[in-house]
Amino acid sequence: MGTQGTQEKMDFGPNQRKCGSGGLLGAIRVTTAILLMIMFVVIILEVIFRYVLTSSPFWTEELARYVMFYMVLVGSAAAIRKEKHPSLTFVIQKFGAGFRRKWKLFLDGLVFLVLAVVFWQGCVMAMEEWIGKTPALRISFFWVYLALPIGALLMMVEIIAKNIQGEEAGNKDSEEDLVSEED
Repeated sequence: MGTQGTQEKMDFGPNQRKCGSGGLLGAIRVTTAILLMIMFVVIILEVIFRYVLTSSPFWTEELARYVMFYMVLVGSAAAIRKEKHPSLTFVIQKFGAGFRRKWKLFLDGLVFLVLAVVFWQGCVMAMEEWIGKTPALRISFFWVYLALPIGALLMMVEIIAKNIQGEEAGNKDSEEDLVSEED
């Protein structure tokens, strides 16, 4: 994986722009990085206030929790697009490239269906919790639970974009599979 992993991280290029989701993927990455920085700053403030000033603000722990919730759900869309989510592939690698492509498509369809349910139920949950307020920040739970449909929708868009990109631009993994299959 060595060199290829480095190139993949730096590849913002043409293949992502072809399917129209490159800008979205970039926005997801920037948003995730900003959320990580916010969470870092809030936790550092919590530690400094608690252990140096012996009095921590009441809102830092709750804010860090909700920012992490958004960061994970939004950032998962980038993981789906780049196929960086955990998976066990040692059995599926024994099969041919054609079967592996069909298997990936089946799994993407299954994940898409689960995400559709998460999207729908996340919308329902957010609407039901409109009146409730968080204990420390006193914001509506609607904004907290809105992370579920936002994250699910972004992941569904990235699944679609990944499959369109794979067909139009030629998936690098699929090409490598075919080359290794011929050897």
